[in-house]
Amino acid sequence: MPALSPRSVDFALRISILEGCAWALMIGLAETYFIATAVYLGAGPLGLGLAVALPLACGGVGPMLAISFLRGHPKRRHISIVSVSLQVVVLATLAVLLAGGRLTVSALIGGICLFQIAAQAAGTAWSSWYGDIVPAATRGRYFSRRNRLVYLSTCVGVASGGAIMQALAPAGVTAASSGRAFALLFGFAAVCRCVSGVLLIRSPEPQFRGLLPRGQVLRFLRTTRGSQALRILLLGALFHFPIYWSSPYFGPFMLSELRFSYLEYMAAALCVIVFKAIMSPLWGHWIDRRGAKVVFLSSMFCVALVPAAWLWVGGLSMALFAQGFSGSSWSGYEVGYLSLLLENSRSKARPYVFAAQSLWNGWMQLAGVLVAATVILPRVDGYRDVFALSMVGRLIVALSAPLVLMGLSGHGKIPWARDGFRVFGLRAHGGFSVRPVLPSGEGEDDS
Repeated sequence: MPALSPRSVDFALRISILEGCAWALMIGLAETYFIATAVYLGAGPLGLGLAVALPLACGGVGPMLAISFLRGHPKRRHISIVSVSLQVVVLATLAVLLAGGRLTVSALIGGICLFQIAAQAAGTAWSSWYGDIVPAATRGRYFSRRNRLVYLSTCVGVASGGAIMQALAPAGVTAASSGRAFALLFGFAAVCRCVSGVLLIRSPEPQFRGLLPRGQVLRFLRTTRGSQALRILLLGALFHFPIYWSSPYFGPFMLSELRFSYLEYMAAALCVIVFKAIMSPLWGHWIDRRGAKVVFLSSMFCVALVPAAWLWVGGLSMALFAQGFSGSSWSGYEVGYLSLLLENSRSKARPYVFAAQSLWNGWMQLAGVLVAATVILPRVDGYRDVFALSMVGRLIVALSAPLVLMGLSGHGKIPWARDGFRVFGLRAHGGFSVRPVLPSGEGEDDS
């Protein structure tokens, strides 16, 4: 397949911005309110935890499936379209079941699992696809602009969802009318995802130039840089274990114990997204000055302290402060973590590295939820005790991190400004997650 013409590249970049906005509206309308739907359905602590963590654990399979498929069928658009179609089917099915009063907690969790597998498979294919389309010299500027519009569109989706829920179910999450309101949200989200899928179909795709053979990936992992990348991955995964003692329960705490209205819940959800959008570039500039390791360790300590604010939350104002601190802390953690991985991995091995990150983090998130729901919660007085224990566990890992990362300088040239970062989806712990946009990279160096 010949290289794309400048006109085709320009068309693809314009299409991508519109597609990203439609995708982001879907995220704001659907993912933000998955946990609220579980609360409405009467999920207990285990169900609430699984509604957050099990989809992330299953979703980690998505990148592996995408990579395996690309080996035999190198068409990234096909992977994206199939994955998008599955997300639309899931959202439409959830909407129909909610409207008819037939959705169960188990069915909701199963649906979200399928949704996340498809989301991560689509994201992996899209990242490689547009990594090849966007010129390297303008990648940072382009994705910075695109991500700003994605953040804005997500905020519109979250706000619209909150307004719809408040209008149709003003009595809150216990109201019977909440089911129909959630059904409307998921129906609108399915339409938005359909629009983004149509735009993806129209976008041109350059030739896929292949992945690193598995044998070379294994040889890379036995090198110094490979072992450093493994240490970073393992540390990140371990950190998510105590994080998910508490992370799935901040939303239910606001809805059930603080009895927030949908507008208040929406404001809290928006706060973490807005602060993350504001702080991510600032953390990136600090990386340029001080190095990724300093930023990663500093922000890791901040993330460890996130539950502390929730120990005193009694109303909306303190919840907004806690959410703002969470978004600010997580933005630094993600930027520092991704930059360390980019610095300590070969370019062609990175798709495997980030696929492993999704899978390992998902497993530890699920393990954390199972421990919280079956061991911690039955033995404490409520969510605040869980938040306190989570903070202790996070601090143990954060304070041990300098020893784990000993020998990593973290002061190499960080590709923050040069490489694009794609907004990947919402996470219960800190708003948006981001991933680097990875070209297939024929002829790349091993940086």
